[in-house]
Amino acid sequence: MKENIAELKLEVDTLQTEIDALQAEVDTLRQKRSSFQINVSFPKDNTPEALGEFRQKNTEEAAKWQAEIQEINQSLKVLEVQLNQKKTTLQPKKSRLEWHELQEQVYQGGKLLQEQVKKVNEKANQLEAEIQTLKQIYQELNPLYCEWVQNAANIVDFQATTIPYVYVKDNGFELGNKEIELRE
Repeated sequence: MKENIAELKLEVDTLQTEIDALQAEVDTLRQKRSSFQINVSFPKDNTPEALGEFRQKNTEEAAKWQAEIQEINQSLKVLEVQLNQKKTTLQPKKSRLEWHELQEQVYQGGKLLQEQVKKVNEKANQLEAEIQTLKQIYQELNPLYCEWVQNAANIVDFQATTIPYVYVKDNGFELGNKEIELRE
């Protein structure tokens, strides 16, 4: 099964967005739980009715608080399970995406490298042809020049015998030297 990088990237991005949203919900609920407060209002006086009313209100508030904390904890459990499932699903997809992207980069880089090798070798072949032309012009001009100055002369000295050239090797390329074939 050949996976499409764009489709895999879309899946990874979608999962990451869902994870971020779930994480934000978890963080919000944790913040709500940690900042939860209960309001206690003290009785106006110490009469049995006021104290009874005070105890009843506090008991109701405590029960309400306990129910809300349990609801938050339950919601957190559900969200954390969903979050862990999404993270578990995301990780192998993310790894495959990274692998496919790396593979694509290597493939594209290889194509660029081959194109550059071709350009270098074309330039080397052009340079060799230009050197051949230089040698031909020299061979035609040098005898005329010697006759003109009435002295033996060598107006071009061909010291270079090689030009840079890229060779294909088993595991890649090698920039080496190619012998220039100077025709006589």
